[in-house]
Formats: sequence, structure tokens, C-alpha cells
Amino acid sequence: MENCIFCRIGSGAQPCLKVCEDEKTIAFMDIAGDADGHVLVIPKKHCENILDCDRETLNAVIGMVKRVSDHLVSRCGYDGADILSANGEAAGQTVGHFHIHIIPRRHGDGLGGKGEWPHFTGAKQELETVYESIRMI
Repeated sequence: MENCIFCRIGSGAQPCLKVCEDEKTIAFMDIAGDADGHVLVIPKKHCENILDCDRETLNAVIGMVKRVSDHLVSRCGYDGADILSANGEAAGQTVGHFHIHIIPRRHGDGLGGKGEWPHFTGAKQELETVYESIRMI
């Protein structure tokens, strides 16, 4: 899509700090400056979010997320990684192209999830009631 910044990055029309790339995906540094090593992984094919992403594209994206996360831990000195994705405006998605954030973490880094996790106010229904309404088997 012409007006999509992530499509332009995926096609090479917009420069980025590329971490890794394959035929279907690209991983690049997030320019927000909120955490050291913050990487975004996107499909080169436009998908609004995970809800309209086909399985082949989704598999490619999650494969790249694993590849980059493994690299951050095994070769870059990080102890773990937060993997985050907001899907849909109600979930806080601000760029209309599917993307997954990788936030590399170190013990004692002080990030503590601040600003990265939703604030949960508590369930409103009984667990079993919700389970019956959403189970897939």
C-alpha cells in the first residue's frame, strides 16, 4: 500500500536500520527510542493486523521473531525478550500494518513492563462462563 510506512520499509522504498530480512519479512530497529534493542518484525505483504494475516505470512513473521529473539539472547547478551503485538485500534494498534515488537530484556533493566502491558482491572465474568463462550474444541 502506497501510504503505508511499513509497506514502504518492506519494499525498500523507505530506509530503516535493518536487523534481518528474508523473502517475506523484515526486522528493523524501532525509532521510538523507548528501549535499547527494540526491534519490529513485519511482513513485506500488507496485512492490517494478525486478524487478516494469512497463515503462510503469519508463520514467516513468527519465524523471524524467533530468529531475531534467539540472536538477541544467544549473541547479544540479553537474558530474554518481551514479544508484543497490538491488533486493532481498541487494542492500541497505531500503525495499520501487522507488526510484532521484540523488546530485549536484561535482569534488573528497570523496564518492568511499564507502558508495555495493558492495565487489567479484573475479570467481569466467571472463568467457566467465558471459557464456554470462547473455547475452540
